[in-house]
This record gives sequence, structure tokens and C-alpha cells, in this order.
Amino acid sequence: MKKVRQAAHKHQNQSRRKLLVFRNTEQMLGFLFLLVIVVICGWAVNCIKDWMEDPDQMVLSQLTLSGDYTYTTEDDLRQAILGLGLPNTYIGQDVDDIQQEIMRYPWVKQASVRKQWPDRLIVYIEEYKPAFYWNDLYLLDKNGSTFSVPLDRLKDLSLPRLYSPEGKAKSMLETYFRLEDISKKWANNKSTLTIQAAISDERNAWQLMVKQCKVDLCSENEEIKLILGSEKIEQRYQQFIKLFPEIQSRIPDGEKITAADLRYENGISVQREKISQ
Repeated sequence: MKKVRQAAHKHQNQSRRKLLVFRNTEQMLGFLFLLVIVVICGWAVNCIKDWMEDPDQMVLSQLTLSGDYTYTTEDDLRQAILGLGLPNTYIGQDVDDIQQEIMRYPWVKQASVRKQWPDRLIVYIEEYKPAFYWNDLYLLDKNGSTFSVPLDRLKDLSLPRLYSPEGKAKSMLETYFRLEDISKKWANNKSTLTIQAAISDERNAWQLMVKQCKVDLCSENEEIKLILGSEKIEQRYQQFIKLFPEIQSRIPDGEKITAADLRYENGISVQREKISQ
């Protein structure tokens, strides 16, 4: 009997040693459950990785272009995306990289890109709005930002022409807008002078090419060159507009004004030529 008790006691000690890692059965079951969860998560991650690397899964097949745009095309966006060499899947596409690539187009002011489940890429575009030609190479918006647009997309855009040294576009615009306000101020119901081109050199000496317009109809090939100099630019332009009707009344029939030098203190020098028949 004593030997039986010793054997039972020995068996209990061995069982306790086996369960020494866990304080109770519930703790052991909890560990086994956690182990199962870890295995399942690892399997799920591996499946998702394989799915992401499979180019045939969830391919982005639709592109939506929205926003305030005139010159951007869907082909431009596709070229930008393909140029990145990114996987063409919903997960694989990085919208930040696509946005940066689209912003490389010089006429794009802002761009945002987002994905819409399951297969759509939505691109919002805001472009610079051309207000002037600048140095015959670029365009300017009203804030003085310079940009370019492919010539075949401009479609003979009719804009004033501005010429100035590099880096002086914004300061030139400030003066231009003041001169334009003077034109509007002195305009009447019959006619007004419209600035077709403005030139400002390194010394800030100004020249204008203006046309007389009557009821929104400007005379063709009859630009007048105004030499304003580098001082009192606005006052000189205003003086010319004020005296223009009188100057024009003194021009003989069959002739036209071609240039006026306004740099004199007490007068205006006017050049004229015969009108070609």
C-alpha cells in the first residue's frame, strides 16, 4: 500500500513539472489560441503579398480627369503614370508619386490624385490661366507666374505681348495693370486705346504698342508705338490718351500715326506715314 502511494505521488510530481510553464489549463489553451492566431495572420499577410504582386489582380482600368483644365489630356496622365513604371494595380499605385509626376507638366498649377475602389484613378487638375505672352517663349498668368504650353494646344490664343528681362515679369505686370486702368478710365463710348504689347528693358524704359478700338473692334495693322522712357511712365501714357483725339484730328487724310515719343517735357513728337492702298 505504501508503494502504491509513493507511485501516485511520483506521478503527480511529474505532471506538475510538465505543466510548470503554464499555471493552469486555461493559460495553456490561451497560448495555443494565440499561436493559431499568429499562424493565421502570417498566412493572411503572405496571401495579401502574393495578391499585390500579381499584376492580374485589381488592375486600375478606369481614369477620371476633373477640375479646371484646358490643355491637359488623359493621354498626358497615362504617360505620367506609365513613366513611373509602377504596378498597375489598385494597391501598387502610389498616388503621391503620380501627383509629383503630373506636376512636372509646366502648365499644371495644382494636382491631386486619389483611388476609388475597385479600379478607378481620379485626378483633379488646376492649370495656370494664360493672360499674356512673355518674351515670345512663355506665358504669364495675372499673378506673374511663368509657364509654357505646347504650341499646338494654344489654338492661336489672342493675348497681349510682354517683353522684359528675366526675373522682372511680376514687377512689370504691376506697372502694366496701372497703364491698363488708365486706358479704361479714359475710354468712352466711341473708342479706347488697347495695349497690344509692352516692352521694358534693364533700365525700366518702357515702350507700348497700342491700337485704337471702336466698340470692341480694333483696327488691323495700325499699331502705334509709344516711347515712354523710364520716368513718369503712367503720367506720360495718360497725357497721350488725353491728347490723342486732338493729335489724330491734325493728321492729314490718307496718313496715320505710327509712333509717338513722350519723353519730352513740353510736348510730344509724332511720326506718321501714308496709308497703303
